Amino acid sequence: MKGSLNSPEMEGITPEYVTQLGKEWLDLLVDTTPDEELFSLPKFEHRLVQEHREGRQEGRQEGRQEGEAAVLTRLLQHRFGELPAWASVKIAKAKQSSLEEWSLRILDAPTLESVLADFS
Repeated sequence: MKGSLNSPEMEGITPEYVTQLGKEWLDLLVDTTPDEELFSLPKFEHRLVQEHREGRQEGRQEGRQEGEAAVLTRLLQHRFGELPAWASVKIAKAKQSSLEEWSLRILDAPTLESVLADFS
């Protein structure tokens, strides 16, 4: 199979194109298959349920992270005044573990820089 992907007929076909074509084909299949047939496929139904659960979990995690970043931002603004752009960017891009560490440091750190310092 791999050799056939390198044939002259396949020139210009990228993995991204194949992925997009597969998504479009699946969308067409789902749109044209009656619901009773589609949902009678055990693997398909299982996959839908799994995707739904994973999406909800990711959404909750993102929501918690955004909420923690917002609270940290308000506390830092209250303590140190208007935040410089670099601090806002750093908070927005931070992982959950960094946000948690910084939220504890705010109690004792003397400067904004010391709150948002990278930690090991």
